[in-house]
Amino acid sequence: MASIFQTYKDDFSKNLKLAFPIMASQLGQITVNLIDNIMVGKLGAVSLAAVSLGNALFAVFMIIGMGITFALPPLVSNAHGAGETKKISQYFKHSSIVNFIFSLITVAVILAALPLLNHLGQDPEVVLLAKEYLYYSAWSIIPYMIFLTFRSYSEGLSNTVLPMIAMIAGNILNILFNYAFIFGKLGAPEMGVGGAAFGSLLARSGMVIIIVLLMMNWKSLWVHIKNVDYTKYQPKIFRKILNLGLPTSLQMFFEISAFSGAALIAGMVGKNEQAAHQIAINLSSVTFMICTGLAMASTIRVGNNLGKKDYVKLKDSGISAMVQVGMIMAVFSLMFFLLKDYLPLIYIDDPKVLTIASGLLVFSAIFQIPDGIQVTALSALRGLQDVKVPTIITLVSYYFFGIPISYFSALHFGLGAYGVWLGLLVGLFISASLLTYRFYKLSSKMIDQNISLEDTRDQFVI
Repeated sequence: MASIFQTYKDDFSKNLKLAFPIMASQLGQITVNLIDNIMVGKLGAVSLAAVSLGNALFAVFMIIGMGITFALPPLVSNAHGAGETKKISQYFKHSSIVNFIFSLITVAVILAALPLLNHLGQDPEVVLLAKEYLYYSAWSIIPYMIFLTFRSYSEGLSNTVLPMIAMIAGNILNILFNYAFIFGKLGAPEMGVGGAAFGSLLARSGMVIIIVLLMMNWKSLWVHIKNVDYTKYQPKIFRKILNLGLPTSLQMFFEISAFSGAALIAGMVGKNEQAAHQIAINLSSVTFMICTGLAMASTIRVGNNLGKKDYVKLKDSGISAMVQVGMIMAVFSLMFFLLKDYLPLIYIDDPKVLTIASGLLVFSAIFQIPDGIQVTALSALRGLQDVKVPTIITLVSYYFFGIPISYFSALHFGLGAYGVWLGLLVGLFISASLLTYRFYKLSSKMIDQNISLEDTRDQFVI
């Protein structure tokens, strides 16, 4: 352990400098989600299950959109490292158009698909509330995508502080709005489950206003935005963004759809199992979102060193972030084991739900380390602009192993909700192993042969 600290001491410091504001903003968001679930949990197991179902479906679109915006940080950081400042404005402009169009398509698709919820084998009471939740959530994707565009641009230029400020401010708004509209407080109408989504819509709109105002007063960021000409576009830049963003979206889709599928399978077992699944997933998301800070740090640093053609630092940037995440997640793993009987009490007091949730936290404790490593390895590869093979890896991990094991273990082998999480655990282990191996081999070849990324990718498949 001492030798690891000595080897990556400087990298650990640089990673944390970039990651800490992202971690803080993500922790703020998770705090909001936690409070939202606690608020909804007070309405009963049916309401909590409805949020689980609604989130399982909405998260698919949310994550795909996030994946598209993730094309921007490596492009911006690479251009910044290479000193090609004119490209930064071009990347921002074209990315903003792509992201806005995606948000409009998402709204149309979700609203058109609401009647399909009746045919998913879910409890009718749960479906009724989930429809209301999804209606307002659909509209919130528009401000969410606009915010992510500015956030991704800022993080690509290694400024992670402004997005953190905007996120924290938005999170405070979210808590206030959700409290008001769920329970009918502060003069607002009582909307129950739908109020949680409506409050998020208002909060996300506020986040857009906040981050724009902050950037207008930050010269090094606003300089690339203020003179953007939205009347002229280059198809090749659209293609570059989509070639990077769509595979990234697919990677995230395969993972989130596995977790969304897990929520659906849990609902097929029963509403108590679905409510318990929501509790365990919500707690697990706290630790996962902390990992995304170091994951984004690896994207930024790898992309920047790629632009500088410093392949040794490039490799250290990625590996050090994975090591840090592994150590952090080991601590959370122990915490979940020790507190498995107490953490679910935060949400609900139903004995049946509590018993199942406690058991699921054991599975969550086991997959903490591979979950953190796989998202960091995936982000490091994104910094290399290597997205096609990682997409195949995530497809195989979750669709060939994760989802099938969850389905058959839960519904055919009698393991119930525990079988659902067994499949998730297997998928994460496979994904983490293969993605880490790919980054190590690619970066090592770049050092040994001192060749371009494209040549390295073509020579090495898995």
